[in-house]
Amino acid sequence: MSRQKKISSLLKTEISLLLIKKINDDRIGFISITDIKLSKDLAHAWVYYSQIGNDKEKERTKKGLASATKFIHAELSKLIRYMSIPKIHFRFDESLEKGVHLIKKIDEINQ
Repeated sequence: MSRQKKISSLLKTEISLLLIKKINDDRIGFISITDIKLSKDLAHAWVYYSQIGNDKEKERTKKGLASATKFIHAELSKLIRYMSIPKIHFRFDESLEKGVHLIKKIDEINQ
C-alpha cells in the first residue's frame, strides 16, 4: 500500500471518529466519509462524504462541516503527531445519488 493510501485510510478513520465522538453540531446530519483524496505534496485532503436527505439538510451539513474544519484539523494534529496534517476540504460525494438515479432509470427501462 502506498504512503498516500495509508495516510488517506488513517485520515478517513480518524475524521469519522471525530465526527461521531467530538463534533456536537446539530447542523451536521448523519454522514458517511466515502473517500479521501490527497494532493501529491500531502498539503491538502479532500474529504468526500455522503448523506441521505433533502437539499436543505445537505446545505446545513455543508455549513456545519465548514465550521468544524479548523477543530478537526487541530484534533488531528493532536492525534497524529508524526506527520503534518493536510488542509481539510469537505466535498459532497454525489456518486451515491447518481447510482440511485441510474438504478431507477434501469428499472424504468426494464418495465
